[in-house]
Amino acid sequence: MTIKEVKTIIGKHIVTSSLEAGFKRNGKYRALEKVYARTAELFEENKDASKELYAHLSQILPCIAFYESLKKLTGSSEKALEVFEKWAFVKFNSLVPAMQTIMKTGLYKKVPELGEMLLEKTFNEAAGFASRSVETDNGFAVDMTACPYLETCKKYGCPELTPVFCKSDDLIYGNLHPDLVWARTQTLATGGECCDFKLYLK
Repeated sequence: MTIKEVKTIIGKHIVTSSLEAGFKRNGKYRALEKVYARTAELFEENKDASKELYAHLSQILPCIAFYESLKKLTGSSEKALEVFEKWAFVKFNSLVPAMQTIMKTGLYKKVPELGEMLLEKTFNEAAGFASRSVETDNGFAVDMTACPYLETCKKYGCPELTPVFCKSDDLIYGNLHPDLVWARTQTLATGGECCDFKLYLK
């Protein structure tokens, strides 16, 4: 993968493009060039991944490269995670109000149904996920028992980065509409026995 291709992938995702903007905003251009090179290296190491998994790796691998760079810049995992979160969600947070406005049209009522669709099409076994169904008469509920975000971060020695990915779920689903309840109580990334996704209407 070329550096140009890496930059394109980073620019397509809101978290990675926000991290890139953070590096630029703080004058870390030399470090950013190394992030591009490391990301290309990571993609090469995972070139045999399924297309379903690749869709997730396109977000995971650049984030790992950014995090590794921040550890070198700050000198510790703790400080790197602090900076990572500060920079990663700048664009994300600015998007939430717009999403809330859209949800006021009544679209929020369809979100639990969307959970089922995403589980089948995106968060499936081909992508490295494993789940068990949970009976519910209200909304969407599933227990995720395996996650490629956690496994990939473990593979590259940074499992502590995984909860940041989980935070993006909280920012989206937890703030869409007052009548839409996001009720996850545990995650694999924080030591839970599963990620218990629950999304339902009041």
